[in-house]
Amino acid sequence: MEQLKNIQSEIDQHSHHIEEGLSLSEITIKYGLNSYRYGSSSFLGDLFDPIPITDKTVFYDLGSGYGNIILYGAVKYPDTQFIGIEILEERNKVCVDLIEKEGITNVRAISGDILKTDVSDGNVFYLYNPLYDFQYTALLDKLYQISLNKTIIVIAESRCIFFDEAQWLEQYHFKDIDVIRKIKYYRSKSAK
Repeated sequence: MEQLKNIQSEIDQHSHHIEEGLSLSEITIKYGLNSYRYGSSSFLGDLFDPIPITDKTVFYDLGSGYGNIILYGAVKYPDTQFIGIEILEERNKVCVDLIEKEGITNVRAISGDILKTDVSDGNVFYLYNPLYDFQYTALLDKLYQISLNKTIIVIAESRCIFFDEAQWLEQYHFKDIDVIRKIKYYRSKSAK
């Protein structure tokens, strides 16, 4: 898929320059106390396999960075809605520009705080450790409230143990990324 190669090439070009110029103290003053980690997504080809993707799926990437996952998903699944939320405007702008440049209509990139943004229309939520430990309680509560009305899927990196401890979630799949890390797939146990 040539389009995906072009998108990844542009993200790589921009991300190196932007990441080098970010000052943790400056972005903390501007956006508040959050985790601003950024990691690349080398496992995109396999990420979506264990998810039942349909035209009713609304996939959120919580802490979407430059949009690797939502752009990949939107190109691969043109009938599915993909939404990314990234707190750093510098990263989000790269994704917004690529969406416009590539003319992809089933994807949106939002610059905002994942704990304050309404994600209630979602049914799949991906996150790769975008928060500090003390912030996960608020995120879990937010996702739990959504799960009361519909079944949701949560995909998280394995070092993020908070989802293992959530009584309302059950792990249904995992995928090795490397020797240490895994991506875990959870499904809410029951919706009313």
